Amino acid sequence: MARHTIPITNGKGSIELVTGTYNAQAVAGGYDASTLDPKSVNIIDGTTTYAFTISATGTLTLHVTDTGNPDTGVQIIGAKFIRTDSTGTIVGNEITTNDDGNAVFNNVPFAESGSTAIYYKQISSDGGHTFDDTVKSIVMTQSSETVQITNPPAPVRNFTLMDASFPNIPIIDGQIILEENQ
Repeated sequence: MARHTIPITNGKGSIELVTGTYNAQAVAGGYDASTLDPKSVNIIDGTTTYAFTISATGTLTLHVTDTGNPDTGVQIIGAKFIRTDSTGTIVGNEITTNDDGNAVFNNVPFAESGSTAIYYKQISSDGGHTFDDTVKSIVMTQSSETVQITNPPAPVRNFTLMDASFPNIPIIDGQIILEENQ
């Protein structure tokens, strides 16, 4: 019985293989090998592409406060995050912080060694706090990890409203209403 190892890079690999039925196994850092699907594949003439999936069982929690300190900071509710690749391209669904200030990514890869980087970025906060929208990463070495995220209060912004015909005359009583562009 012949054994064939297919190197996988960026989710893809190739090998010359004759028709037949093969039992499948996988080795992928941070993933649970028992979740490989399918576990058997029929290689047939005329078909050149076969797809497998594998799952991870880790939990990454992003805990968001105004100070980054879980003990003294105020939890930020409604901050949004997404999983990305290393370049910031979206590869997952958006998650939102709950009443405890936690945004939880389930089924992420972890391993004591050899796991892959998990990339994510924040895409919004609660409207009263600022945030860093750069791509961040973590290599998880435990099944459950928490990253502390800081969303400091938004700075005070000052506005003026003046008479267009007489620039030195301020509008005594009025409002400026700003709606965020989506």
